[in-house]
Amino acid sequence: MATLIVDPFSSGAYYPDLLKQAGVEYYVVRTQRSLDSGLSDGTPIPDLLADNVELSDVTQLVQLCHEHAIDRIIIGAESGVPCGEALKIELGLAANLPDKGQRFWNKQCLYNFLSEKNVRVPKQWAIFNAEDLAGDIEGESCAGVLADLPYPVVVKPDVGAGSVGVRIVSDAKAAHAAIQNIVSQAGFFGTTPARAIVQECVSGREYVVDTFSEHGNHHIKAICTYDKHPSSTGSMVYDRLRWLDEHQEETDVLTHFAQSYLEALNHWHGAVHAEMIIDDHGPCLIDLGVRPHGAGHPLKTFALTGDSQLHAEVRAAVGEGTADTELRTGVDAGPETGVASYRLLKQATIEFLSVDRSRTIKTDANPQELLTLPGVISGEINATPGTTYPETHSLLDSEALGLVFIEQERAGRSNSDVLRSAFEAMLEG
Repeated sequence: MATLIVDPFSSGAYYPDLLKQAGVEYYVVRTQRSLDSGLSDGTPIPDLLADNVELSDVTQLVQLCHEHAIDRIIIGAESGVPCGEALKIELGLAANLPDKGQRFWNKQCLYNFLSEKNVRVPKQWAIFNAEDLAGDIEGESCAGVLADLPYPVVVKPDVGAGSVGVRIVSDAKAAHAAIQNIVSQAGFFGTTPARAIVQECVSGREYVVDTFSEHGNHHIKAICTYDKHPSSTGSMVYDRLRWLDEHQEETDVLTHFAQSYLEALNHWHGAVHAEMIIDDHGPCLIDLGVRPHGAGHPLKTFALTGDSQLHAEVRAAVGEGTADTELRTGVDAGPETGVASYRLLKQATIEFLSVDRSRTIKTDANPQELLTLPGVISGEINATPGTTYPETHSLLDSEALGLVFIEQERAGRSNSDVLRSAFEAMLEG
């Protein structure tokens, strides 16, 4: 039997080599969404079974799966979620619920679905399309709806990725501008303009939980938290991501919360990357994608724990299971919860480079030297000398500058501070 990778991009780009090393036969399909979003640059890729795939092509894809004895679907990137989930349903690899998998890629469906299952998500205040801005919403003018919102609120596209278009706004004027920005242009995946969701602004520390599921058994592969700050427009700029160890109180809380939303979603197989905030009322799910954590994050988790979503997926494809015994340490994560934990072997962070206004890299600077600083394990520096970069507003903006995976000292000046000082010295002005 064989495996099909839908959109092997972002962290999913590592699946082909890992599967090949494990002796797993695999094929690839590339979706039109990956091309429209820029997750794929259109470069020819090996083992391609179908290209420019749309959701409407699922019937033909099912036939190809039968012809090539494909019995496992792996989703490599967010762009592949609609086609990948539809394929799973048609092949009997996922629950065939009335929403046809939309809860995994349409945020409004996700929030409605989980709210009905009593899993906490942000309160939804309104949803707008382009016509709503010029007309009425359920008998009330757009201006009236915006004036009555309990600010601050979050405005975000109902379909998207990489925090693109997400804004925290404090008044009706800013809300209107954020909504207009979303509904007046093509969506992130090249579709017709997205709708704009206006929702509760949950205040607290943000976390990510990366899991892998097989036959409905769920396993924690990493729990991390973000340090971030607001940009001049209210978007959240991520400074760093750091891993939590198995002994921290939040690890236990989030482990049990992960069990609740994965069971509520009826998720059977594959990686899930979820983002949530903990406030005085407990955890609240902010976003979720049924694919591995992006930007190569799973390889960094593997370096710190000895396992990751990618490696668990490959083991499952081989039929080797998920190595629960080695990973069930620290928190209460035994058979009664169904969620295995992990052991963090050393402390490290991913540092996201950013600029707080339009800045130019000095022509005589060498940004690649950042990778030679103390504690650096690996990284990708994309900033180039002489190039001017706009203010950072999203994770994608940070990726245009660079990400650095760096081990942290437990005392004294942090390696992160040294890195950021060195980057600042490379900027003009």
